[in-house]
Amino acid sequence: MIKILVLSHTYILKPYRRKFEEIAKRFDNVKLRVVTPSRWLENFQNIVFESDISASSKYRDFASPIYFSGYTSRFIYIRGIVTHFRDFKPDIIHFEEEPWSMCALQVLLLKKLFCPKSRLIFRTSLSIWMKQRFFMLPAWIEKLFFKETDMAFPLSDSAGEILRRKGYRGPLRPFPNGVDVQMFRKIDVSELKSQLGLDGKFVIGYVGRLLRMKGLDTLLHAAAKLKGLEYRLLMLGRGDYKSNLVTLTENLGISNKLCWIDAVPPEDVPRYINCMDVLVLPSLTTPGWVEFFGRVLVEAMACEVPVIGSDSGEIPNVIGDAGLIFHEGDADDLRDKLLLLAHDENLQSELAERGKKRAVEKYSWEQIAADTYEVYTSLMTKQQDGKGARELDGKSREAGARESGMARRQEGKVRGKRARGPYALS
Repeated sequence: MIKILVLSHTYILKPYRRKFEEIAKRFDNVKLRVVTPSRWLENFQNIVFESDISASSKYRDFASPIYFSGYTSRFIYIRGIVTHFRDFKPDIIHFEEEPWSMCALQVLLLKKLFCPKSRLIFRTSLSIWMKQRFFMLPAWIEKLFFKETDMAFPLSDSAGEILRRKGYRGPLRPFPNGVDVQMFRKIDVSELKSQLGLDGKFVIGYVGRLLRMKGLDTLLHAAAKLKGLEYRLLMLGRGDYKSNLVTLTENLGISNKLCWIDAVPPEDVPRYINCMDVLVLPSLTTPGWVEFFGRVLVEAMACEVPVIGSDSGEIPNVIGDAGLIFHEGDADDLRDKLLLLAHDENLQSELAERGKKRAVEKYSWEQIAADTYEVYTSLMTKQQDGKGARELDGKSREAGARESGMARRQEGKVRGKRARGPYALS
């Protein structure tokens, strides 16, 4: 039996724990514990942990109180955490926080005290090279964590290159975010569309935080240029930039085209996405931020809703051939893509089909669970063979050398981009 301890604030949301539920359900030789904060402040909401009533002897989730809720770099668990290291004694610690955080230091200390032989995996949301303004402590934590790590899970190949630049030399395997394709699927929402006044209109949607870096100014300027198209903009989310956007819609003369929806519970998001004819993610790259994934794109694809994204960060790689890409910040380019889609029903159907296929085959929790389990068993096999999980085979060594070389060559290209802090939210 492989005992796995997972720690991440992300899994306070029940739908995001599906990956580990799938692993426990599908593989008999795994016993999982998922530990998350009991409360977390995110997107202006105070999220409270909800336990999974379907938990079994092979899978259990636990919530523990923390200090500094909402601060990914500073939060630490106050109590209820020691027993998972001391009594459970995991074979693998799967840590999904940044390796320079205070929580990372807490995990390293507990591992050293109670389960020094446990394998250590970390997953990072790192998305852009940053000249981080670290004090000595975070830099020291990161260096120590890299040294103790048996496997890293960056979100993408480019994120893996950044890890190499930062000094990580161990094995890594890119893992994208996953989506619950049972929750996000095509459903009948005709009643909701009528309630929102969207019947008979081409519905352009956005889901996410209302922030400047999300490029929503570009979306509104593009919408204002959609002459002759009967459309509505369905904007789902909240954020401190909303007042600026409302003012902009008034100045552009399109206030009557907007349907604003405040943040809704996660389980209701699929209903609103299904009201859309297209979902747009118009993100803008800034010196300290880039779109590192864009989960809502995959959620829309799973709902068979065509997507249009900017070329910021990982968006083009996430969309692949299942959507349309425009140059970030270019309202005319976005307008052209919207008009192309609005007037071509065959293209709409084709992108919906491709999107569904891509979401299921590449981003479903079922697929990511299988890939994660493969890494778990690989680490345990190396341990049993006496090779040591940090020993790379020839192919991994060559890959590491290539990634390091690519990272160095990229340095000149990104040197001008400087971070305003050590962590960038998506």
